[in-house]
This record gives sequence, structure tokens and C-alpha cells, in this order.
Amino acid sequence: MRLTYALGPQRLLNGRVEVATGGYFDGDITSVDLSRGRVDLLPQLAVEPSLSFNWIDLPGGSLRTDLVRARVNYTFTPRMFFSGLLQYNSASRTLGTNLRLRWEYSPGSELFVVYTEEQDTDPLRPDRYDGLRDRGFVIKLTRLFRN
Repeated sequence: MRLTYALGPQRLLNGRVEVATGGYFDGDITSVDLSRGRVDLLPQLAVEPSLSFNWIDLPGGSLRTDLVRARVNYTFTPRMFFSGLLQYNSASRTLGTNLRLRWEYSPGSELFVVYTEEQDTDPLRPDRYDGLRDRGFVIKLTRLFRN
């Protein structure tokens, strides 16, 4: 069963609230999601928050997992923008970051610069001094050739 309520995009704070419950493998799940929201702080700057809370009951035990996300979009020009995603996952106790710059330097031709990182936030981890799990840096250049 799922119940959804959506706030219209014409509002300053908009998005969707959803409550769901049902079967999950050999157990049950109940979830509450707050998503698809968008707050325009400036004409070129927007924040998109998202929250997800999940209660899972299985024959082997129960658990709760939460996911908190925030996406930030900044538009420099119609052909260049920056996007950043920050995400915390309570089940894996990780904090993930994804930063992306996109520039369409010529119609159909683009440059992407992407930085991704995932940190472990578990305070009981033995090697806590370096919580880095993953890191990546990518540059992608595309060029459209026309006859």
C-alpha cells in the first residue's frame, strides 16, 4: 500500500511525501520518503533535498535504514552548470559526495569534470583516521563533428 501527496511546482518549497508499507522478501517494510523537492534560492541556484526512512522487519531481525540527500545546482550560463550531490546512508554509515561541472563549449560538444568520494563515518571503525572508501576524478571531452 502506498500513499503519496505532492506539493505543486509553483510553490517555493515543493516535492512529494510518500508513505508505503508492504511485503519485503520474507518480511515487511514501511518507508517514508520526502523527495523531488526543490528550493530556488536564487534564479541560478537551487537545492533539492531528499529524505528516506525505512523500517524493515525480517524473520532474522529488524533494522532501520535512513538515506539523506541534498543536490545543489548552480547555472553559470545556459550552457554551463555545476551540480553537487551529498548523500548519507545510515546502513553503511557512509557519506558520499559527487561534484560535476558540465560545459557545452560548442553546440553538441561538451566537457565534463567529475569528482566522486565516499567516506566511512563509523566512529567505531578501527582505522578511523582514514575513512576514505573510494575516490574518483574523471574528465570527459566530447566533440561533435559535422559535414
